[in-house]
Amino acid sequence: MPQAPVPLLVLTTAEDDVELINRTLRDAGHPVRCSWLKRVDALEEAIAKVRPQLLWYYADRFSVPIRDVAKLRQQAGGTVPLLVIRSAADENAITEALLEGAQDLVSPARRERLAAVAEREMRSYRLEQALNTTLHSASQYKKQLKDFLAGAADAIAYVQEGIVVEANQAWAELFGMSSADAIDAPLMDLFDVPSQAAVKGAVVACLKNQWKGEPLKVGILMRDGSISSLSLLLEPTTHDGEPGVKLSVPRETPERSAPEDLVEQTVHKDPTTGFYHRRRFIELLTKRLTSANRGGVRALAYIRPDKFGEIEDEVGPLASEDLLVKIADILRATAHAKDLCGRFGGNVFTMLLERGTLRDVEAWAEHAVSQISDHIFEVAENTLSISCTIGIAEVGPGTDRVEALVADAEKANQRGRQRGGNQAVLEETSDESTQIQRFDQIWVHQIKAALVENRFKLAHLPIASLSGDPKVLYDTVLKMVDEQGDEVPAADFIHAARRNKLLRAVDRWVIGATLEFCRKQQLDGVFVKLSHESMLDGTLLDWLGKQVQASGVSPTKICFQISEEDVTQYLKQTKALAEQLKALGFSFAIEHFGIGRDPMRVLTQMPLQYLKIDGSLMQSLATNQALQEKVRGFIKAAEKRKVLTIAERVEDANTMAVLFQLGAAYMQGHYLQEAEVVLEERE
Repeated sequence: MPQAPVPLLVLTTAEDDVELINRTLRDAGHPVRCSWLKRVDALEEAIAKVRPQLLWYYADRFSVPIRDVAKLRQQAGGTVPLLVIRSAADENAITEALLEGAQDLVSPARRERLAAVAEREMRSYRLEQALNTTLHSASQYKKQLKDFLAGAADAIAYVQEGIVVEANQAWAELFGMSSADAIDAPLMDLFDVPSQAAVKGAVVACLKNQWKGEPLKVGILMRDGSISSLSLLLEPTTHDGEPGVKLSVPRETPERSAPEDLVEQTVHKDPTTGFYHRRRFIELLTKRLTSANRGGVRALAYIRPDKFGEIEDEVGPLASEDLLVKIADILRATAHAKDLCGRFGGNVFTMLLERGTLRDVEAWAEHAVSQISDHIFEVAENTLSISCTIGIAEVGPGTDRVEALVADAEKANQRGRQRGGNQAVLEETSDESTQIQRFDQIWVHQIKAALVENRFKLAHLPIASLSGDPKVLYDTVLKMVDEQGDEVPAADFIHAARRNKLLRAVDRWVIGATLEFCRKQQLDGVFVKLSHESMLDGTLLDWLGKQVQASGVSPTKICFQISEEDVTQYLKQTKALAEQLKALGFSFAIEHFGIGRDPMRVLTQMPLQYLKIDGSLMQSLATNQALQEKVRGFIKAAEKRKVLTIAERVEDANTMAVLFQLGAAYMQGHYLQEAEVVLEERE
């Protein structure tokens, strides 16, 4: 963006003088806008109109003394620098000009000095203006704060040490309190229990200047005992000279919708739940399935309340519709931004989910089932509870057509209801089926061809510190480029590679590409996955040593990671490999930790530097207190062993805030940043 011209005022009787200053400063790289003033008696008015950052006075053109011009400048505001131009600019003349109130005196013959003096005075003027603004703000802070709080449309409060120390009327009204009661109130008392961990974590992050301003989804407690959902903004600030946190809830203002948005809302969405009508949902689902996935998995959830007919007979059709609206609200609260939500018909909801792994999808579904069954619904003066069943169908080979996908999800839902309901059920598949074998044949051919033709590529997902550590860390994300040039995420082919014993070759390609990446980039560490095939490969260490020596990359930049599932199955072999890798200078990590049968035993027996907590545990971490305690236990146990923890697949601000509060060292996930392709292929 081009810099705005700096306004200057030139007091002279000759237009050539103005042109000289304009040309000299522009030649020196300073964009300026010169205003020509011919009369000294018009100076005050000109300063008020032009608001110049420099005042030039050609003293040889007038009989008015410099001190009189300086006095007029003073009467007009007194801060704009006064520079005098005379043909003679010796030391005596400069000293005299300074004594009479000018900032300097220059000669038109010395254009380099003229430009240098002008630059110095413009910079000094800007600094003085900034300082004056700061001092004025400090002296007026209390009054400005109170005036702002009283008149702001947003609800605003300032918090120190967990106590609300200042709040405006809108904040008090938001919680149904008087202005007096809003002050000195404990912050946590204002929020429902599921939101408190996220609020605590975000406040901690703000005080450490590590919060990026993301809105939190929170529930606030109203005076009548009800809970209202809203978005809360936090930012670090100071109050009475002490650090604090500013909280704000933007007041919603009606906005005119674009015509297409209005059509989408009124024609394509169910007016009671806000979910897409069945036909529109199918259209969007079909479109989404034809688009490339960013990585991870997609799955369709088929959600149906249990024994809904009996409840409808009991409370009536209108109240039962209100019940469905409340169920939709719960489902919406658990959804991610890119999830697709539909009302498929009657009392059936459908959701297309995008998550890191299928395990994450199952964790989401189990949480949603629990949220609905634990909720007490109030409809038409009736208090009741209800459960639901969720059928899940993964998008993949054989289920990429909408008809097949919906049918599989519905069948899974039926199985769950036949088993008693109140559960999440994944579609049944068999790795030994003819269909899987047929698709394996296709994938095996593509994997081998990609290895031979060098059609794999690495993307890199940043790992962000939650403690202020400046280290630059990445996790590797493997992709394949098919014969048509399209990218294929590893989730599509990695299981076929595992079943057909191709992981060793893939691992070696990844290691080689990672060494090349480390050689070219400035970073502190990269995490590289090792499969069980590589872990059991007796030639790995020798091969690895030769590769590192040839690349010239320090082993300290590489951290090898093995899944908890493989570590549990090959505990002795993993421990030996980890010790050997450490001896060579590499780091070692366990990924997908916390979902095995005995994770603490794995942690205590492995020599490791990092522990990556499985992303499925992040799916409901923000609101699930039992899960928070479980993750807290993992983090504390790791800290005792001086092991740094990394949370996998963090997808929202609330989860990040809770991780701050639990003491996790790092996090990674698409919420932080999409994986970037930094090195496309090995050379």
